[in-house]
Amino acid sequence: MRVSDKTIDRIYINSAGRSADYLMAVNHYHNYYELYYVRHGRVRFYVNNSLFTLQSGDFMVIPPKVIHYVNYLSQCTRINIYFTEEDLYDNSVPFMPDLSSRFLRTIIMHVPRIYRDQIHIVIDAMVAEENTDDSSTPTMQKLLLRELLLYCNRFCIFRTESDAESKADKILDSVKYINENYNQPINLELLAGFAGFSPSYFSKKFRITTGTGMKEYLTYVRLTHALNELITTNHSITEIAMNSGFGDSNYFKDSFKKMYNMSPREYRKSMLDKYILYEVNKES
Repeated sequence: MRVSDKTIDRIYINSAGRSADYLMAVNHYHNYYELYYVRHGRVRFYVNNSLFTLQSGDFMVIPPKVIHYVNYLSQCTRINIYFTEEDLYDNSVPFMPDLSSRFLRTIIMHVPRIYRDQIHIVIDAMVAEENTDDSSTPTMQKLLLRELLLYCNRFCIFRTESDAESKADKILDSVKYINENYNQPINLELLAGFAGFSPSYFSKKFRITTGTGMKEYLTYVRLTHALNELITTNHSITEIAMNSGFGDSNYFKDSFKKMYNMSPREYRKSMLDKYILYEVNKES
C-alpha cells in the first residue's frame, strides 16, 4: 500500500491514456480530494471497501484518506483532478449550498451524453491551464473546478451504491470481516476458508481486487485503529498494540514506524502538542 502524506498547494489536473493490461502498482490514499473522470473506456474501482464500475461519462469523488485502486477493463482515457476542501470554500462558506451533502464523500456522477461536450470544454480548459502553469493558474483552476462542479450539479445523475454484484463478492466479505474483527487473530488460512477458496487463490484474488496483499491490508486496518486509540486514550503502547490485534508490541512499533515514519510514542506526542497549541491559540 502506498501512503502519501504530501499536501498540494493548488488544484492540479492530469490526463492520461491507459490500456486494459495496465496495472497500478498498489492501492493508495492521499490527504486531498481526487475527482476521477472516465472520458473513454471502462474501469473498476475499489474504494472504501466497495467495488464500483465506471464507464465513459462517469466521475468518481474520492475523499482524503480513502483507500482506492483501479483496474482498467478496456482502453481508457482518464482525468484526475486533485483539490482540497478549502478550494471549495470562501471564508468558511461553501460556494455551493449542497456541497457537503453531494460532493464531499465517495460518490459517482454520470454525465448524460447530451451534456458531455460542455463538461469536456471545462476539462480541456483545465488541462490547457495546467500546461500554462503561470502565476494566474491557481486562480484559474479554482474558477474552472467550480464551473465543472456546477455543471455536474445541474446535469449529472448521482449514485452512491456500489456494484450490485459486489454484494456477493467473497473478497469484499473478507475485507469487511477484517474491518469488523481486526483485534482478533486473523491469518490467510482463516480468511481463505471464510471465502471458500484455497489460500493461494484467495491471496491472488485479494490482491487483484484490492490492489494490496491481505497481510498488508490487515496491518493497515489495525494501525488505523491504533492511531485513534493513541490520541483518544491514555492507554500504554502495549495495551494499544493488543487492542488493535497486534500480538507483539515490538512488531506493532516496527509496523507503525514503517507506515508513519515515527514511533507510536512520537506520534502521540506530536498530536498532543498540536492540540495544546490549538487550545492556546483558541483562548488567546
